[in-house]
Amino acid sequence: MKQLLTLAFCGLLSGVMWAAQPNKTPANPFQDDLIRLDNEFAAMTQLEQFVEEHNATYSKLAAENHVLLQNVTSDTDISASLLGSTAPDDERLLGIPGFWWGFCLGILGIILVYVALEGDAKKREGKNAIIGFLNLLVMLGVIYLFLFLFGTSSRG
Repeated sequence: MKQLLTLAFCGLLSGVMWAAQPNKTPANPFQDDLIRLDNEFAAMTQLEQFVEEHNATYSKLAAENHVLLQNVTSDTDISASLLGSTAPDDERLLGIPGFWWGFCLGILGIILVYVALEGDAKKREGKNAIIGFLNLLVMLGVIYLFLFLFGTSSRG
């Protein structure tokens, strides 16, 4: 019973501390300042107009090191997965990141990743599979501990 009361007190204390923090979000987070958004997209609008007027391509502009491309990111930055892996889908087992193989299938997922992939992809995705498996173990350990605490405290 003492453990349950301690846990409840810690939960209540953390809730009070969270509620006491100042609110930094706008009243309506789905409504944004349109002028600020227009300013942020001004460079992309200029790039779009330049491409349409000069019938240019990304590779031509990149070869010239054009100033309008300074705010454009490459596909590897955009395609980052859950753990920051930027491996293309053809370097993954069935296009699924290694983290999810380890998290969902455990040791079997790790083995599948190491057997199916080769070279650098095997090392990178295998490491992510191991990280996924370790996350699964930690999550299951926390759930087991939580159930064990409540299971023993409710009996007496």
